[in-house]
Amino acid sequence: MKISSYECFVVRNQFTPRTGVSILYIDTFSYVLVKLVDSNGVTGWGESYASPGVMDAVGAVAGTLVGRDASLRTLLRDVRFAAGGIHGGGFATSALSLALEDLHARQRGVAVAELYGGRVRDDVRAYAASGGYTEREHPSITWPAELDRALEAGFTALKLRIGGYPIEVEARLLEQLRDRAPDGFDLMADGNAAYMLPDALRMGAVLGDLGFAWYEEPMLQRGYVGYAELTRRLTVTVAGGEGIVHRTEAARYLADRFVDLIQPDPVICGGVGDALFIAELAAAHGVMATPHTSNSALGITAGLHIIGCLPNPTRAMHGGVEPVLEFGIDASIWRTSLLAESHVMTGGRIPVPTGPGFGVEIDEAHVRNVAVASSSGPT
Repeated sequence: MKISSYECFVVRNQFTPRTGVSILYIDTFSYVLVKLVDSNGVTGWGESYASPGVMDAVGAVAGTLVGRDASLRTLLRDVRFAAGGIHGGGFATSALSLALEDLHARQRGVAVAELYGGRVRDDVRAYAASGGYTEREHPSITWPAELDRALEAGFTALKLRIGGYPIEVEARLLEQLRDRAPDGFDLMADGNAAYMLPDALRMGAVLGDLGFAWYEEPMLQRGYVGYAELTRRLTVTVAGGEGIVHRTEAARYLADRFVDLIQPDPVICGGVGDALFIAELAAAHGVMATPHTSNSALGITAGLHIIGCLPNPTRAMHGGVEPVLEFGIDASIWRTSLLAESHVMTGGRIPVPTGPGFGVEIDEAHVRNVAVASSSGPT
């Protein structure tokens, strides 16, 4: 069952009005999708973000896989090696690693989770992830609306984007939102590099007093400078690590205890296997782990398989912490139209797919119809 061909697609989601995090507004999300096909016609799909150079890197590395039938571990290693030093190689590694995991699991008629020891849970608690600030609209209007939308959809938690307005303004709004949310509903906050350390500490103290579940990446993520001090001085859980591209990078950050909760993203860090490796490494350092997700249906699906394999960080029978899944509530067409059948949430939880591979089917006709760029290799 040699790999016989590959295809790459760039897809976009354009929207108005512009939305964004604390540091910028955007009107487009773009992803690279990868399809691998073996000599029996079995397919595997992966994705990553369409950053500059990723499409070319995917094509260059995918070409080295054609004609190969080595073990999954060997192929994943060789993809990482081939992508090293290529512009966009980190994201290309992740897209191809996911496609390989999907392909190999389908070849064996098992779910991706079974490649990594099997599921420890059948469904996953999802939290609503804010699309961020809306241009020319104040959070005093949009934040309550997002809470209402999350509650109406059945979520039991919501992550807000913060840092776009002065701390005094947002602290007051967050207190009002905490009062508005029902008992048992969790709130998280993502600063997206809005603050320097003094203000990050000030806002972190506010969030701790309000009982927020975590405080995500409030300072610059390059090297996570200052995060060890931030984590040490705050009572609220500090989260981060979505931009980690390699397990050695994660090892360095964990050794310095730069966060309380690490968030490897399978479409950035090297697929399901490497996200689980980082989670195991985190456990050895006494750090919790839960995956960041791409807000596209395939990345979300990978997150479901990761959490499906992740045991709770403690052995508490009642009231213990469990890994949770990020699920956007903005208008992303790639969360809702990439799959032939979308994920269904019941009671704030989403089942871990049990079918072969990732257990979902890509709406390939739709992808081909709307792709803004594509490339392919030998058939």
